[in-house]
Amino acid sequence: MTLSVSTRSLFAVAATCLALGAHAKSPAQWQALTAPLKVSLEQAVAHATQAVPGKVIEIELDDGDGAGVRYEATVLTPQNDSVEVWVDGSNGQARTHQNDGKAKRKDLERAQAAKIDIVQAVQAAKRHTAGQAVKAELDNHWGTVSYQVDVLQADHTIMEVKLDAADGKVLRAKRD
Repeated sequence: MTLSVSTRSLFAVAATCLALGAHAKSPAQWQALTAPLKVSLEQAVAHATQAVPGKVIEIELDDGDGAGVRYEATVLTPQNDSVEVWVDGSNGQARTHQNDGKAKRKDLERAQAAKIDIVQAVQAAKRHTAGQAVKAELDNHWGTVSYQVDVLQADHTIMEVKLDAADGKVLRAKRD
């Protein structure tokens, strides 16, 4: 099958949009996304784990596909399942969106190795870079189990802060 230039361009644009997810691309988009928020990322973690007990390993602000701003959290349960929980950004109501079944081995190993939780990582990132956390995830930075926290600054730019998951020490910070 041969695709025309315009069809290839359309596929490229669609792929780029999918890869970017719900992240805003401009200060105005960030302002529109965060304006209706009444629940912080840290509060959303608490609501998510009330709905599904366990350990949050990833949480991200999302536009809710036009249904209202929400946080999408991945919770590792005590049974080692990976469950996606949606938390309404305006009122904190949490609900299970999807149980993805058994968690990936790398996620379980990272969660076990982490000595601080995701809220402590967010707090450390915000001490380093003033602003509003919009994403946090348990990750790996050059062989070190780490958290990556995206902090939205007052000028509506994102600072990506990587922290050691053992002690919360900042490993790196850069504008995204």
